[in-house]
Amino acid sequence: MKKISSKTSERVCKHMNNDHIESVHKYLKYYGKISEFKEAYLEEISSQFMKIKYDENYAIINFKNEISEDEIHETLVSMIREIE
Repeated sequence: MKKISSKTSERVCKHMNNDHIESVHKYLKYYGKISEFKEAYLEEISSQFMKIKYDENYAIINFKNEISEDEIHETLVSMIREIE
């Protein structure tokens, strides 16, 4: 089983929320099927899913395959490419 540490999750979430928030919003709209929200941010990333908090709710977006820390960037980029 692949594992993503809480330290890595925090680092990735901070980076995504600070530098790529529009991508987080696209993940929520496309994969989470949430079309309307006031605010949203990436709260957690694990080997199996990403957890996005929007307004007072949460969306869990499962990855197609379990990922390792080395596969986070590639996975998030490929998910955006699938949307665009």
